Amino acid sequence: MVIRFFAYFYPPCIGGGEVILAHQAQELAARGHEVHVHCTPYSNINLSTRVDAGDSLEQGVQVHRRESLVLPFHNPLEKDLVTPAFLREVFEPADLLGCVGYPSVHLDALLVRARLTGTPLVVNNYVTQDYLARFLDSADTANQKIRSRYWRHVVRRELDRADLVIADSPKAASALAERLGLDNVVCHIGMAVDPGEFAGLGDVERAQARAALGLGDERLILAPSRVAVQKGADLLVEAAGPLLGDDVRLAICGPINEPEFHERVLALAAPLGDRVVFGQLRRPHLLALMTAAEVVVLPSRGETVGGVVFEGMHAGALAIVSDAVEAAAADYLEHGVNGLLFASEDVAALRSALERALTTDVSALKAAGQRTVAERFTWARSVDRLWGLYRQVLEARGG
Repeated sequence: MVIRFFAYFYPPCIGGGEVILAHQAQELAARGHEVHVHCTPYSNINLSTRVDAGDSLEQGVQVHRRESLVLPFHNPLEKDLVTPAFLREVFEPADLLGCVGYPSVHLDALLVRARLTGTPLVVNNYVTQDYLARFLDSADTANQKIRSRYWRHVVRRELDRADLVIADSPKAASALAERLGLDNVVCHIGMAVDPGEFAGLGDVERAQARAALGLGDERLILAPSRVAVQKGADLLVEAAGPLLGDDVRLAICGPINEPEFHERVLALAAPLGDRVVFGQLRRPHLLALMTAAEVVVLPSRGETVGGVVFEGMHAGALAIVSDAVEAAAADYLEHGVNGLLFASEDVAALRSALERALTTDVSALKAAGQRTVAERFTWARSVDRLWGLYRQVLEARGG
């Protein structure tokens, strides 16, 4: 079967949606499908870095990076990139089409293709319940008013015309159905873990990862995520500060998406000296550091899944997660059973959870977290569920 995904970003761009797309594409290719990913060349979602445009074969996936025009202003229609080649490539041979991310120019073109040729179209939408409510209900500025009307009248109609809309959390699925009146929405938590990536990681890799960040053998609180307001690194520094010392350090590891916010977090951390470290690590070293961490924490202000949580749980760390991570709060993380949840932006609650992790026996919670991932959130199991959804769409179309 020929499957074509269209997305703004693909690795080496790092983000939850990009990681999900790459692993799903690779797993489907490994199962014998001809998988294509059409994307832009940008390697950071703030469009600050890029790789060469062109075609390449990457772990069985045919990747087509195409030059894009960046609109010089923030526009309420969320069409910040225009990729002319997509308007042609959506018509290339395919048995199934996928639109990945927010409604965009490529969704417009894919809907034309689906209508003219009858090719099934699936949309992966990563909007959160809170984010959807925020811009549907905002009307303080002309931009917000336009955006709200655009989603209510244009995006709603476009999503309704897709064969299936896949949301990444139960709350997001409910919001899309209730707020936009869609009846073609399902929930599929797409993020997962590749246990093979952790195989062979040992003391050498852990020592290399620690050395790269200037760490010794201290106990470690690890936040493996992008440095952006959404991810809440400022909250974590404030919460963890009183708990840090010669034997406990905090590492915030991920790409810097918002430089001004990064500077603000650095200023918050400055009084703590080398008890807080920042950096970006190669993938094997980041995973090795997870296996050395006491805690993997995601203090996010809002997102659907939080894929690094699964990796931390698999690695044997205690997962501490904000309840603004929708799938964690509504699905996979049960407070006090396989991890700890805390109220979003509640610094005292986050500090209490960290203190519990550092001062009490949480081995049962860690073991339960590992079981949760093994039973539900490996890539093989995740793509099994995804393929079941694809088969329903294809059978409904007579395929």
